[in-house]
Amino acid sequence: MSLLAKIIAKEWTKSLVGAIIVLFLLVSIGDIINGFLRDFSVQRIFIEYLLKLPDMTGKMLPISALLASLFSINKLKGQSELMAILAGGYSAQMIYRLIFICSLSVAALQFLNLGFVVPAANKIKREQFEKSRQSESKYLARSKIGDSGLIWYKTDNYFTSFKAYDRKNKKLKEVTVYFIKDESLTKIYTAKSATYQGDQKWKLNDILELQKLNGGEFPTSTLAKDFMIQLQEEPEDFGQFESDITTLNFFELKSFIKRLQSTDINSTEYEIMYMEKLSLVLICMIFSLFPISGVFTPNRRAAGFGKNVLLTLLFTIFFWGIHTSTISMGNNEKLPVLAATMAIPTIFSIVIIVGFFKNRQL
Repeated sequence: MSLLAKIIAKEWTKSLVGAIIVLFLLVSIGDIINGFLRDFSVQRIFIEYLLKLPDMTGKMLPISALLASLFSINKLKGQSELMAILAGGYSAQMIYRLIFICSLSVAALQFLNLGFVVPAANKIKREQFEKSRQSESKYLARSKIGDSGLIWYKTDNYFTSFKAYDRKNKKLKEVTVYFIKDESLTKIYTAKSATYQGDQKWKLNDILELQKLNGGEFPTSTLAKDFMIQLQEEPEDFGQFESDITTLNFFELKSFIKRLQSTDINSTEYEIMYMEKLSLVLICMIFSLFPISGVFTPNRRAAGFGKNVLLTLLFTIFFWGIHTSTISMGNNEKLPVLAATMAIPTIFSIVIIVGFFKNRQL
């Protein structure tokens, strides 16, 4: 790396660290004060704050990258260093390339945070603060048995596993119910699906029933088209299924979506959850490059800075507004998954590229 590149990269990194610290302080102070106003204990305030930190980081990294580029370029302009760098043969194209490379570090941090740290924090929150409303012994938890990917829960006299829950039709997919009596397995119901009928009654479809599993005689098996069974759970209990999904890391979420697609359940919402992580990684790079257009006006110091701040603020508000809207439209199936998550970042990437070539010709 040349000396000129080191100067720019050092200034950008210093601005990035400063932006992250300032944003964290602003958000942290507000969050901690809110905890004290709600009369929470000091321990609970700081535990909840630490668990919220990864999610807050995911929101602040793109803004920090944008501020890093904005303030580093304008500081170089203000001290006439940018003009000297350009006069020394370090072109605008090379500056764009360097900032892009620098932005990859933020993008990588964002990927690790959203893909792995946030799910880990959600898992801890799930274990600590989201126990079942009815009983701590009955809450949905992901199976850790091999790579089954099944959802498991238990009650006093049975365990149940299922592959997916269809909220629209109140239906469980690929269900197995294990009945236990006196710590012994007594019978097993395996069904293609289970549909809620009301009053805690579920209708099993395409069922295989195994009985007499704890006796001295040979177990019996029975096939049936459908069968009514009494379970303690109601559809509302499976609302916790959504919080389970947020505990899956990037690769586990992808595997879960593939398994879900093997059923007839609509997986759009989870596909958007997955693709949005990649979208936010791309946004870090877009936000890093947007303010770099200031390199084409190295001699406009004070006036240029005020204009750039205003344009950057408007850009940020406009970008997040339409990006959030497209994500919402995707969740409502008004837009395809790829369009909902990647259309706006792609459009703004094109705008940045067109702006670069247009300014270079001036």
